[in-house]
This record gives sequence, C-alpha cells and structure tokens, in this order.
Amino acid sequence: MAFPWNRGDGQDQTAPADARRRARGRRARQEEARAESSRSTREKRHEKLAWGIGSGLLVLVIGIVVFGFYQEFYRPPRVWAGSVRDQEFKMGDLVERIRVLQGLSGQVDLSTVPFEYLRDLLNAEVLRQAAPDLGFRLTDEDIDGVIKSQFYPSVPEGQESDPGQLDQEFQNNYQIFLARTGLADADFRVIVQEQIALQQLGLMLGRTIPETTEQVEVEWIRTEIEGRIDVGAVRARLGTEKTGGGEDFIKVAGEVGVPAGFADRTGYVGWVPKGAFPELDGALFGDEERDIPPLEVGEISGPIFTQNGIYIVRLLTGPTDRDFSNQMRNKLNVELVTKWQTDEQIRGANAGWLRMNFNSKWYAWVADQVRLSAPRGDPGQQGAPGQGAPGGQGFPGGPR
Repeated sequence: MAFPWNRGDGQDQTAPADARRRARGRRARQEEARAESSRSTREKRHEKLAWGIGSGLLVLVIGIVVFGFYQEFYRPPRVWAGSVRDQEFKMGDLVERIRVLQGLSGQVDLSTVPFEYLRDLLNAEVLRQAAPDLGFRLTDEDIDGVIKSQFYPSVPEGQESDPGQLDQEFQNNYQIFLARTGLADADFRVIVQEQIALQQLGLMLGRTIPETTEQVEVEWIRTEIEGRIDVGAVRARLGTEKTGGGEDFIKVAGEVGVPAGFADRTGYVGWVPKGAFPELDGALFGDEERDIPPLEVGEISGPIFTQNGIYIVRLLTGPTDRDFSNQMRNKLNVELVTKWQTDEQIRGANAGWLRMNFNSKWYAWVADQVRLSAPRGDPGQQGAPGQGAPGGQGFPGGPR
C-alpha cells in the first residue's frame, strides 16, 4: 500500500546533506580565514621587519653624519694642543693665532708655521707665568703705550696738529687693524703683553753679555736647505787643502751663496762670538765634549747642516778678545732668549707641567683651516713666517 509523499519526510532526508555542506563551507571559510590571518600576520611581520631595518639604516646614516660632523667640525677646535700648568690651549686657539699672521702679511708658510706658533704660544705662557718671579712689569699702562706707539699718527716737523683729531685717527687706525686681523681688543692686548714680557726678558739676559769676548773672523758660503745646490760639489770646488787649493772662495761664494743678513755677497761675515751661531760653534771654537777641534786659520770646513741653512765656513783669524758689533750683540741676545725658552721647555716637560699634543693629523687639520681663510690668489700659502706678526719675535707694524 502506497503512502502519500510527506514534505517533512523530504526535509528529513535532505537535512543531513545540507548540514554536511554547511559544515564543509564553515570549515572552508575557517581555513580560509586562518590562511588569511596567517598571511596578514606574515605581512605585518615583514612590514615591521622592513620598518625596523629602514629605521636602523636611517639611525645608522644619521649617526654617521653626526659622528662625521663631530669628528670634522665640532671636536677638532676643542682638542687641546698644549698646556702650561693649568692654562690650556686648544687647536682652535692655534688656528686663530695663525690667522692673525695671515691677516698681517697676507700669507703664511704652512710647512713650518703651525708648529712654530704652538711653540710660541707655550713659550709666551711660560714667560707670563714666570714674569712675577723675574721682576717684570706687565701693566695696562705699558700695553697702552705700546699700542699707541704703533698706531698713533706721526706729525711732520713744524706742522701744527689737533690732539683731538690725532686721537681720532689713532682710534681709526687701531680699529682698522683689529678688523683686518679679526682680533678683539682684549685678544690683541694679550699678544702685546706677551711681546713686552719677551722684550724685558731680552733686556735682562742682554745685561749678562760682557763688553768684550773672544771672537773669530770668518767667511762662509750659505745655501738653503731646500735648495738645488749640490753642497758636496761646491765644497769640492774649494779644494781639499787647509789653505784652499781650489777655486777662489770669494768667487764661489758670489756664485752660489745665499746671504741671510750676516754675510755680504762675497761671503765675508766678520767677527763672530761663541754662542751667536750655536750650530757652528763646534767648527769655529771646537767642542771638547765631542772631541771636535776648531778649524785652523785658513781651513775650510765641510758642509755644516743647520736649521737655518747649510754652511761651508773658512776661518780667517783665530780667537781674539774684541768688542761686540751691534749686529753680533743683538744676535747673541736672541740666542740667549731662545736658550732660556728651550731650557724652560725641557724643565717643564720633565716636571710634567708643560705638555704638547701635536702630530701629523692635527698639523694637517690646522693647515686646512688656515687655507680656508687664505687670501685669493695664494693657494699655496707660502711666505716668510713671523714678518712683523704678533706672537712671533717681531712686533706688529702699524701706521707711523
């Protein structure tokens, strides 16, 4: 007997199939959701990693730039170049002092000036600290007097002048000088004070020079250290015997000699006291400690290498007690000052209160900084150091 179809029976039969389909759909969606979530997580992880790497590289680049700026611009001027007890000089101080010389002369010799100026800075500070014990006067009035003597306008003889106008011209001259050198008044006064102390030291040591002393009469042939002259060949031209035996000394001196203010064009110097040219003393006066006998009268030395040139010396007259010429007295006075400074440097270095920090790296940095302010048309910065420059042996020349 057939039973009629019942809707409920159809639904009962299709329900399990639908449920299975729905279950499979849910699982598929869940798996897809998990895959999407995993993919999203991986992408976020990769994105974070990329941001981290990018941030790290950015920090590294910034760090390199900052470090480079610190190393090249911030740190060098603040590195100490030297010190005398508690007074310290930085590389920036040294550059500023050299720029003063540059402003005065328009050129400096960077092959020697940086070290020489550092040494001058330390020498000046040593003398400043020693001045009270030496009895030196370093007053503001003395400084004012020196500055006025350099920059106060001169009045032609017989011409009337207005003191007020002269004072105004003096101030104008002085301000122009400060602007040209880039110095402040206080800085220049320090330099003038150093020069006053140096002059007083020279006067004090000059009083120790006797009225007369043993001197020898000499002539020499001087050539530059960096010159192209073969001094061995020059010496060979003069012969090998004590009396010469070769070409005429005066002739050779006139051809190859480079006078430096003490010999004339023929090589004749005159009477020289011991100590005026310390590096030549062994040849002229002998050296018992090193068992070096002096030249005999008429004998010609071999090439003698010194800091100021290469010398070939002939002794004309042996030791004779004589008065000093003004030139030789001044030269001996300068050498006494140099010896005092050298002795103090050695004493300070041994005791630890004088120190210097200067090597090829800092030498190059100082030279580069000075070149940046070099006058146009003078890229090599070659010139004679210390010509009328404050801080050296000379005094700044002003309007007279």
